[in-house]
Amino acid sequence: MSAPTAGQPGLAAFVAFLRQRLERRDDEDHVWLPMSLGFGLIASLAFLVAVFRVEGTIQDDARMFLSWMGRWDDPELLKGDLLADYWYSVSPWLYRAVYRAAWLVGIKPLVFVKILPALLFPPIAYFSYRLLRAMRADPLAAFVATVFILNVVVRDDIVVSGTPRAFWPLLLLVGLDGLARVRVLQVALAQLLMAGVYPQVALVMAGVIGLSALTPWQRPWIDLGRRRLALVALAAVATVAGIAPFLLRESQFGPVFTLAEARTIPTFLYGRGRILEADGSADFLCQTRLGIFAGGCKGLLDPRLYLLVLANGLGPVVLLMRMFRPGPASGARSPLPFYLLVSSLICAMLSAAVLFKLHLPSRYASGLLLLPYLATLPVLSDWIRARLSPQMLIERYSGRTLAIGTGIAALAGVLAVSIVKTGNALPDDRDLIAAIRSLPKDAVVGGFAEDLNFSPVLTGRSTLFSRELSIAYEKGYYQKVHRRMEVIRDLVLTADASVLADRMRELRVDALVVTKDTLAQARIPATFRGFFGADLAEMEARASQHGPTLVARLAPGCTMGVYRDTVMLDAHCLVREAAAAP
Repeated sequence: MSAPTAGQPGLAAFVAFLRQRLERRDDEDHVWLPMSLGFGLIASLAFLVAVFRVEGTIQDDARMFLSWMGRWDDPELLKGDLLADYWYSVSPWLYRAVYRAAWLVGIKPLVFVKILPALLFPPIAYFSYRLLRAMRADPLAAFVATVFILNVVVRDDIVVSGTPRAFWPLLLLVGLDGLARVRVLQVALAQLLMAGVYPQVALVMAGVIGLSALTPWQRPWIDLGRRRLALVALAAVATVAGIAPFLLRESQFGPVFTLAEARTIPTFLYGRGRILEADGSADFLCQTRLGIFAGGCKGLLDPRLYLLVLANGLGPVVLLMRMFRPGPASGARSPLPFYLLVSSLICAMLSAAVLFKLHLPSRYASGLLLLPYLATLPVLSDWIRARLSPQMLIERYSGRTLAIGTGIAALAGVLAVSIVKTGNALPDDRDLIAAIRSLPKDAVVGGFAEDLNFSPVLTGRSTLFSRELSIAYEKGYYQKVHRRMEVIRDLVLTADASVLADRMRELRVDALVVTKDTLAQARIPATFRGFFGADLAEMEARASQHGPTLVARLAPGCTMGVYRDTVMLDAHCLVREAAAAP
């Protein structure tokens, strides 16, 4: 690259630089790979600043998986706790191992969950660039696509969550890069790790690996070479080895709900775990938790649906068709994005057919989040550059405008990966959390209060239920949690001392946390109403007819603490006072 002359103005120098970048040079990895890694580091630093800015925050979804990890500090903590036992059972073995390793070197889970995403952004940038180069995208196109991918992972609640799904973008890129380069050990290691932390995407990747042996653009149509066979065989062994711990464990919480059962459970229809429409129908395209486009559209008439289909389908098809083009390669080309699309859709359809035995179809369509940037964006880049003469950058006003616009876009790219989403939250009332933490180690807390979402992870005390941790999937867990909700509902709405005593005998609870509104109006808080059926409103109406509920009348004499919006009551005191009440 020739240096600009001494008298060349700054804009002309930038135009000259941009012009040379647009000349389809294929030897500039030394420029664009460090740039990609630089953007990954920007994302990491921005995330660390954002996540540590406010003390005491915790990632929303991570509260579930961290709920049991206090046992590493104290094996007696949360012993026999239903919520902790369940979330331990659904924490993948590799996920547990990563957090355990961090704990062994002195990094507490509540701290490591904030560090983990920052550790993943640079390798995501590295393997994204490598994969695109392996797919024969030129360096500039690979860099641009990498910036877009980084923008997705810093803004979408995947990597930033610190949950098992945080790992799949990196491991998918590592596996696809190894597959594009026919690196046997790289593919096998990626599959082992993926199966150990997010088995649904590992099964999709297994399909891609199998399809990669198909080469219809050449003879023979099936690649039976020793290297390909070794890759497929070793990847299959790694996949089975990674998934085996899930298959061999005996779950005390199964079986999963059937679709027919889900249609009768309020939370599946309009509650915390809403998956089905109010009429019981299933939207496998757009529904936030169920659909393959995960909330990106609103039904068949939404234009966004067709844009999503185009963005996900166009690039993979074009890249595949280019494999059939004779002569020297020109532009990006690879069958892998098409195979990823096919495998994702097949696995999603199988999951939908046996709902919920293979979990949700949306999990198998996770790779579609990156597909437009791995396939369609490079195709679009090739199309633009094939029609853009580098000379026009200097000779035409539109070209100079494009040069300036490119500079602005570069700055926007930096901002795009530095304005990160953390998904972190704080309890509304830290004093309440501190009060629960000060209870005896074996104390049990229950009630309809949003701040209990942060218990037991921040308190280390057993909690009967919380809105965030009450996931409806396996019957042995959700039915027990829901029964606890029904008992507490009856407790806070009844005016009958015998009902209160009966419900208290059913549950072991030491501290009852209720909102001030519940005491004043005999009404379950809005965020919990979706767990109950239409008869909840009738129960509340009946409770209001008799004046204050029994708990409301007894609360002044049994209050352990009053906080911003909640009151913590001594449950044993309530039983004694109810028995003595006239």
